[in-house]
Amino acid sequence: MQLVAVTIIEIRPFRNGWKCFEASGVEPVFLNQDQAIEYATGRACFRSGEIRVLDCEGTVERRIPFTETNRRL
Repeated sequence: MQLVAVTIIEIRPFRNGWKCFEASGVEPVFLNQDQAIEYATGRACFRSGEIRVLDCEGTVERRIPFTETNRRL
């Protein structure tokens, strides 16, 4: 049985911008949501998982799944 690591990257509103949470200590801040999603997509390279865009209450507004297979097509 092969274990596959799944990466979850969360993007949350943060003080007039958007903060990207990937792992402890990795929390860059962006001026707009699109910049944060672009950064998260780049960080997700060669992994499987999803980007979750959250609202100010922490509720998931949007999910963007990604897999290595999707990027190769």
